[in-house]
Amino acid sequence: MPTVEEIEQDAARIAQLVKHFEETKDYESQEKIFELLERIDRLHRTCVWRIYELTTELGGKGLLDRLARDPIIKTLFVLYDLLPPEEIELKSQ
Repeated sequence: MPTVEEIEQDAARIAQLVKHFEETKDYESQEKIFELLERIDRLHRTCVWRIYELTTELGGKGLLDRLARDPIIKTLFVLYDLLPPEEIELKSQ
């Protein structure tokens, strides 16, 4: 299982790659890459939000608070807008 530091490094690298593809002049590839990212994001976002809803229903606020204290889960919650961005600091590579 990756460490918190490795997860943060992955998040920073993803941000770098997105920036790279935003700046590319190969517009056909750029369009396909961003469509792929959008579809992956929508799928993941829907699943994470559903897990969040079920956790709230079944475990209540105490369980959600406990999950949000885990640095890796906190990263996921921030990425999918379940916690405010100031709750996490991503390190750049």
